Amino acid sequence: MSTYFHRMRMRRAERAVGTQHGGLNLVPLVDILTSIVFFSLLTYAGTALAALTSFDLTLPPVVIEKPEDAKNIKKEDQILNLLLAVRIYDDRVEVEHSAEGGYHKTVSLKDTLALDTFEGEMASIRQKYPQNKDVLVIPADGIAYDDIVHVLERLKRARFSAIALGTRNRSTQVVP
Repeated sequence: MSTYFHRMRMRRAERAVGTQHGGLNLVPLVDILTSIVFFSLLTYAGTALAALTSFDLTLPPVVIEKPEDAKNIKKEDQILNLLLAVRIYDDRVEVEHSAEGGYHKTVSLKDTLALDTFEGEMASIRQKYPQNKDVLVIPADGIAYDDIVHVLERLKRARFSAIALGTRNRSTQVVP
């Protein structure tokens, strides 16, 4: 009859054959699997990836200060007759443009249908000026990126394709 000590010693001796090389090292396996997952996600071009929203941001329109500079501008850039700006604040969105003596409309963001109202307003401007695809979006300081993205999505749905994201000087005082 063997004692507990002898049985444990026999079990250790039986297991020593399988573990004498230090066991199985899983680090290289994990490295390979991580690389496979990374490159699989990188090269995936399915419908889920195509559904991601992207925005074509362009430079803001050029302001001409001297008449001599007007000669250097291309013909397609001279078609622009509307400077359209969208200002985003915490509680409202302001739409301004330069045509017909100026235009100013404020849409309050406290309403649940505010973005629908904003989109309708932008669609009517786009319909009235079909040659103009340019809009300058100017967010105020401290605006969440989520709010900016919602406005950009609505502008894209209103068929504006040349969206420029602008800033203002931080020292500029804004009167609400």
